[in-house]
Amino acid sequence: MSDKKSFVLYTDYLQHLELLSMEQRGVFITAVMFYVTGLELPEMDGMTKMAFSFAKAQIDRDSERYQKTVEARRSAGKLGGRPKANGFTEKQTEAKKANGFFEKQTKAKKPDTDNDTVTDTVTDKKQIMCDAAALFERLWKLYPCKKGKGQVSDTQKKRLLAIGEPALVKAIERYSSELQKDAGWRKPQNGSTFFNSGYVDYLDGNFVPDKRTEKKSANRFHNLESHDYDYESLVQKINDGGMT
Repeated sequence: MSDKKSFVLYTDYLQHLELLSMEQRGVFITAVMFYVTGLELPEMDGMTKMAFSFAKAQIDRDSERYQKTVEARRSAGKLGGRPKANGFTEKQTEAKKANGFFEKQTKAKKPDTDNDTVTDTVTDKKQIMCDAAALFERLWKLYPCKKGKGQVSDTQKKRLLAIGEPALVKAIERYSSELQKDAGWRKPQNGSTFFNSGYVDYLDGNFVPDKRTEKKSANRFHNLESHDYDYESLVQKINDGGMT
């Protein structure tokens, strides 16, 4: 087990947490804590693993920078007991630089990140948004009522990406099947309504198959074919004895 007592948790992780359910977020935080302390990682589903991979990469980069800092300070400590000459010798100046006292750091305190981290984060965000937009376009083509497309936000598209294409295609198929059964009176929801909330009822965990059957009347005579009769003619035939 690692003796490390703390680590940095970045707000950049929020973009990934937004794609997870509350249960998945709990597993994500647990996995991060276990990884930092050297414990065996918990079981994770695909979306949670993806979010954890971004956090893991940042933790590894932070650990590498930390080790370099420790080594630099250790080297600087070895130089601290040597005699001074004219205030600061060249080696002592370098030691202070290794400890973080060089000129650039005194001008402004910057976040504990580097160009690689910023680049990785921007790239990840763009890739997720591109994937979410591409998936939404494919789903939109499948949905029967193409109204309100612009009312589906980028955040909602990322939620749809987290759910996955197979599950959403199945949801559309289930909804379309119900519409066919109710053809003639039931109109489909606008696309914006379905993709913002309507799809939820048709996901595997929520969907209840339609068990409706044709209503059978308690009166069996209701199923007889109706006829139009000339009642005056019938009365006349009865009076004439023409009916048996």
